Amino acid sequence: MPEKINVINMIELSINKLNELDFADYVIETQRSNRSQLRFADNQFTVAKNWASTILGVFAVKESRTVATQIEDLSAETINSSIESLAKLAGSLPKNENYMGISDGPFSYPNIEHLADPDFLEFHDKSIDNVESAIRAAEEEGAKRSAGVLLWDVTERNLRSSHGALVKSNSTSFEFSIRSFVDEKSSGSGVAVGRLSSKLNFEKAGRDAGKIAKMSVGGINGEPGKYNVILSPKVAGDIIAATPAAANPFNVEIGLSWLKDKIGEKIGPDLVTVYDDALLPNGLGSRVCDDEGHPTGRNMIVENGILKGFIHNTSTAKKVGTTSTGNAGLVFPQNSNIFFEPGDQSFEELLEISKDKPTLYITNNWYTRFTSYVDGVFSTIPRDGMFLVENGEIKQPVRELRITDTMLNIFKNIKAMSKENIQIKTWEVPQPVFIPYVLVEDVNLTAATS
Repeated sequence: MPEKINVINMIELSINKLNELDFADYVIETQRSNRSQLRFADNQFTVAKNWASTILGVFAVKESRTVATQIEDLSAETINSSIESLAKLAGSLPKNENYMGISDGPFSYPNIEHLADPDFLEFHDKSIDNVESAIRAAEEEGAKRSAGVLLWDVTERNLRSSHGALVKSNSTSFEFSIRSFVDEKSSGSGVAVGRLSSKLNFEKAGRDAGKIAKMSVGGINGEPGKYNVILSPKVAGDIIAATPAAANPFNVEIGLSWLKDKIGEKIGPDLVTVYDDALLPNGLGSRVCDDEGHPTGRNMIVENGILKGFIHNTSTAKKVGTTSTGNAGLVFPQNSNIFFEPGDQSFEELLEISKDKPTLYITNNWYTRFTSYVDGVFSTIPRDGMFLVENGEIKQPVRELRITDTMLNIFKNIKAMSKENIQIKTWEVPQPVFIPYVLVEDVNLTAATS
């Protein structure tokens, strides 16, 4: 069996081979991770798993032809043969007209607080207790059973580029989700995510899930129509944050964005300001450099409702005569953390603001689907608790409704946001988002089966 080599040697070996084969540009990155998982269902643990991996990623350019690979068999023989295969592949490909280089270094990199948890090793011993505390909290609120997953990992990242990037960083991450049930139709959910275990509140996640499930008992079919809606951070992270996430030139070019030709336009109210911010302490999308090795930072996307700009890698930036925002994606730009400046109301005040209009409070959603990305036409199905709000109070639970609207209509009709700003990362929100509770006016709700 071929002998595997250490990280530094595999990077040097890769660079030597790329130079030998006359590649002009390259980025070499290794990621060494140790990842653990706990799954539970019906209040019982069903899976406990741990796995370690080291992956070598190679992006390389030869005569304007771009190629890439990931290597998991990290022997010298495999690395050399894989890069030789890349050279052969490059010879058969057309020139990549969209490739315009990678960032020129050398660079200095930011210091990001709370990127790696100093108590990560101790967390293993506490993981089961933490999950059990969430399950108990859900039961105390009235839930009969709960299911969910806890994932945690530590990753060491090493990156080198042909243009002077040289960086090593360490990070940790924790993602916990719980869904609780009183009966088959009465459910609630909670999440707790971040880079530091000390900032996770497992008990609150379970209590939120159990409380919503209990409140959902006795739900009736809702009436289609126009409503004001109060969106929990889980829902807002999906459909409100979708608009700043669409501020991506690659998505515009391939027809997956509703923001074409809208830079400088008013797309939301004055109260909405949104950044892409890779420097947030405890942010799951925070990192010191992007995939080109370019330093990351904070980039304004929407300021007082005005679309100010897009995120960029080197290639997309050169196309429009600007500079990289530190958001590479070697193929296309990628967001880090999407951060909404919070509002100045409490959740209770959001309920009160909307007391004179038909209002729904929506706690979770799934199956967000588009019928037109260019126009931002979409629908999504509320999941778990959804409630009518009457006279500023949460009242009757309702079911069988679907949000059917456009992303720009939703964004421009934001009425208010809460003081809370919660980090969200879920199955429906794979991109980390920091977002409050959001009140939106005049949202179209249709029957769920339509």
